Amino acid sequence: MEFRGIDLVAAVLTPLLVAGAVATPAAGIVPALGEVSVATQATLDSVTVGQRFRVTYRFSFADSLKAVVPKALDPGTCRVMSMAWNETHDGKRVERVADVTFIPLSVDSSVVPANPFDFVSPRGDTLRAWSDEVRVPIKLIAAGAKDVRPLKEQWKAPPNYLLWGAIAAVVIALVVALVWWIRRRRARRGEDAVPEIRLPAEVVALAELDRIATLGLVARGEHKTHYTLVVDALRRYLEARYGVEAMDRTTPELLHDLERRDAHVDGLGDVLDEADLVKFAKFIPSPEAGLGVIARARDIVIATTPRVETAAAAATTDAVAGEGA
Repeated sequence: MEFRGIDLVAAVLTPLLVAGAVATPAAGIVPALGEVSVATQATLDSVTVGQRFRVTYRFSFADSLKAVVPKALDPGTCRVMSMAWNETHDGKRVERVADVTFIPLSVDSSVVPANPFDFVSPRGDTLRAWSDEVRVPIKLIAAGAKDVRPLKEQWKAPPNYLLWGAIAAVVIALVVALVWWIRRRRARRGEDAVPEIRLPAEVVALAELDRIATLGLVARGEHKTHYTLVVDALRRYLEARYGVEAMDRTTPELLHDLERRDAHVDGLGDVLDEADLVKFAKFIPSPEAGLGVIARARDIVIATTPRVETAAAAATTDAVAGEGA
């Protein structure tokens, strides 16, 4: 049996008359008025229960239109088993063929309703053409077989909740064990870690100044590097000693921050100003001045180091004060 809908009237009115109602186009979709021809053809005149048959949908349209592949077809009383598309070009026309295999689920007749197929025009409009309805009678093999029941849907195995529950329990147990192991390992690392020994800021600064003195930069004429190292050591000490932002401050800014904290560091301004002249104004100091800047920086560190009195020293001071009284 063959069904063809060449023009728009046959493609649209046939499914409407069969359904017994008048349908209106969806919003934003216009009928393909003569721009798309549709032909619908079934390969068999009749089938037996469970026998597969094919329906071919042939479309002819201008190559300016773009066919939209439908996500699914309305199978009616059948089930879609497979669908394949083929497309050829003949001049400015496109011949597009859809080969769809169905299997009937009814014992009376196989009915594939009319299906819509959309095309997009160059202006972005959606054009819709309809296929014909396909009816393929069902042949009963046994005489008088009126009590033949329709095919049932394919049986789907129920999910094995016990298996999935066991898998979920194992995964949760593994995650818990992993978290416990990581925490335990971190705790052991904390127990085995050697406590960090932090030297006083003045000890670090004096050691760094001694190291700079052994480099011999002044003798090699590397005055800028020499002054930069000395001032950086002094700034790191002041930063740790007074809690100021010393490394990224200019000389006036650093002195101002120290004054705000009531920290009066004698000789600091002279050392910083001399270092700025060497680093930025290309001033070349004498060898005596270059070596002396280390001694001046050392004196600043020693002078600003907090004095810590031992118990014996405190007792001696108290005794002397008592005798004087």
